[in-house]
Amino acid sequence: MSRKAARERRDRVRGGDHDARGAGPERRCISTGLTLPKEALIRFVAGPDGEVVPDLGNELPGRGAWVKAERSAIDRAIGKGLFTKALETHIRPADSFSHLVEGLLAKRAVSLLGLARRSGLVITGFERVKEAMDTHEGGGPRLAALLEASDGSVDGRRSILAKAKAMELEAPVCGLFSSAELSMALGSANVIHACLLSAGAGTLHARFLQEAARLAGFRAMTPASWAGQVTEY
Repeated sequence: MSRKAARERRDRVRGGDHDARGAGPERRCISTGLTLPKEALIRFVAGPDGEVVPDLGNELPGRGAWVKAERSAIDRAIGKGLFTKALETHIRPADSFSHLVEGLLAKRAVSLLGLARRSGLVITGFERVKEAMDTHEGGGPRLAALLEASDGSVDGRRSILAKAKAMELEAPVCGLFSSAELSMALGSANVIHACLLSAGAGTLHARFLQEAARLAGFRAMTPASWAGQVTEY
């Protein structure tokens, strides 16, 4: 076996790689041992000083280690020393590392929302969201997601989600962000209710949903404070 082949075999066993964009849609999580789609994982590399760096865009050079996009998987990888082994680095991430990753994922997701707004794909406001839902039901622009501030009012949220259930809307409900986060991303004050339109053949809405799914491994897609409300349909 050649040195290159031996190295690649070793990296597969450890859950690492040398080519983030290489062939194959799946990678092995070094924490859980599961083989998962890359979209459900987060890639990490060793920085110049040996520190573990999240590579959320799968773009950084060097050996990568893949971990399932959830807090418990990252915490386990830290506790078991799996990052240092897979990346051959002597620097152990801090115990709070998963919170750093969460912040970076949230920033990435809200940046995509801001881009969607500038592309005319985000609608804000209680009445305007309801109108967009009517338009969707009538065969107009399709909704890709309903966006509800995690700390928004119960009555408004319940009304929108009840309407979504009645019309059998397939778009997911995203409660990952506070009103402050949505307001900053969308450039409007006090955003509580919003919706994301499908970009048709484009990928912008799909990219947001992918990042939202990864972020949901760190904060609830539907917060515990919503208990007893209509959140699934």
